[in-house]
Amino acid sequence: MLNIPRFMLVSYILLCAFAASTGARLINHPLRTHKSEIYPRASALDAWVDGEYGIALNRLLANINPGGQNAAGTVAGTVLASPSRSHPDYYYQWVRDAAITTSSLVSIYASNPNSSPSSQILQIMDAYSKLQYDIQRTNNPSGSFGDLSGLGEPKFNVDGTPFTGPWGRPQRDGPALRALTLMRYLKAYNNTHPLLWTPADSRGQYKDLYTASMPPNSVIKADLEYVAHNWQASGFDLWEEVNGLHFFTAMVQLRALKEGAVVAGLFGDMGAAGYYKQQADALTTFIRNFWDNNKGHLVETLQSQRSGLDCGILVGTLQGTETTYAADEGVYPPWSDEILVTLLAFVKDMRNRFPINSAAAKSSDQLAGVGMGRYPEDLYDGDTTSVGNPWFLCTASVSEVFYRTASNAQQRTSFAVTSRNLAFWQAVLPNTFQNARTVTALDPAFRPAIRRLKEIGDSFLSVVQAHAGTQGDLSEEFDGVTGFMRGAADLTWSYGAFIDAVRRRRELPAVL
Repeated sequence: MLNIPRFMLVSYILLCAFAASTGARLINHPLRTHKSEIYPRASALDAWVDGEYGIALNRLLANINPGGQNAAGTVAGTVLASPSRSHPDYYYQWVRDAAITTSSLVSIYASNPNSSPSSQILQIMDAYSKLQYDIQRTNNPSGSFGDLSGLGEPKFNVDGTPFTGPWGRPQRDGPALRALTLMRYLKAYNNTHPLLWTPADSRGQYKDLYTASMPPNSVIKADLEYVAHNWQASGFDLWEEVNGLHFFTAMVQLRALKEGAVVAGLFGDMGAAGYYKQQADALTTFIRNFWDNNKGHLVETLQSQRSGLDCGILVGTLQGTETTYAADEGVYPPWSDEILVTLLAFVKDMRNRFPINSAAAKSSDQLAGVGMGRYPEDLYDGDTTSVGNPWFLCTASVSEVFYRTASNAQQRTSFAVTSRNLAFWQAVLPNTFQNARTVTALDPAFRPAIRRLKEIGDSFLSVVQAHAGTQGDLSEEFDGVTGFMRGAADLTWSYGAFIDAVRRRRELPAVL
């Protein structure tokens, strides 16, 4: 396989244009019985966020080999979902979780390649890429590499062998997310190393990630082929519970196909570039089916008996939308009408669902920060099934949607209040918006609205602060009654979601 100095050096010219109860244990504070519902003021939150960011990054890295103490003894490139080995056993690597986690690391590297964690991130990405090459080619219960069916396998043991027990498979989001992460990493790395290669040795050193050959024998190419030929097929959702067609999966598939078409073109793979674009156009049309006009919000799974409100919608828009706030924003970015009104409906549901949200439920502020669960009908308690709880990653994802909505308005110096999103903006600034209109930077409501978006995002981060461990640790869930952590300890995705939210928060001026 490839080493870092040569693995990433060969593609700068090609890529310079290539522009996330019962039976369950409590974690920490075993003798205390309730968390305070009083969340800290913004000034206190600022100090906590700065400290927690470093803690979260260190704890995330601790779950990754190379370098992570919790991942010692695993195959290089492993991204543990959690070091928890019982009640629940999350001591595995999921294709989806690993790709989302390494995507967060790519963002850190891209923003400052000279930062202290960047050298470790380079080592992680090299090992991760090599392991994914091997995992793709491992026969598993979902299939094989020969016909690419095995790429739908969601979960692998920490030695790189497939998990063969009963599970919700296939899951079709993993290949899209892995392709996105590796494409983004190539761009980020090569943007910082423009003089360390020569065109003469480009293709040979790069063959394990992308070659134009068919059948595909490179990681990104294989994943893109899988997505292009399987996006219309049903699979299990990101929570591994429901078989069907899902918003989260469609969003990341769409982004992968759009960015993959660009990469394929840069490698002279023009037939593939055209096909990926064709499939992306078809998926763009299809994905609009997730808007339910009768319900007035997006739904996570088509033809489902559930309400459709789901944290997967928020994670889908975050992972499915680039953070550059480009003019071509795609379909359903975080600031779109449909996402914002879905978010409003989701928060309204959650504020009345858990006792720990009771203070916010009594507030006149419809968007006051609350603990956010996965979906209203959830019964998973962190170990068994009884009653669902709020999740750290879902609560942090709400913050990120608000921060990105604020950043987008700032970048464009305007935002639109429409008939569809009017209820959302009325909840943001009551008694301000009565009708649809465009709010420009010169409008008296512009700065208060942006400031308020940040304040709302902060109120959800305050919930994360209130329920985090005394050492800054984050589990998977926090109890909806007591407020204390439960489920898998040190969940890698919890740390990644928090890190991503804080990075988007830092894009906003300190004083709006």
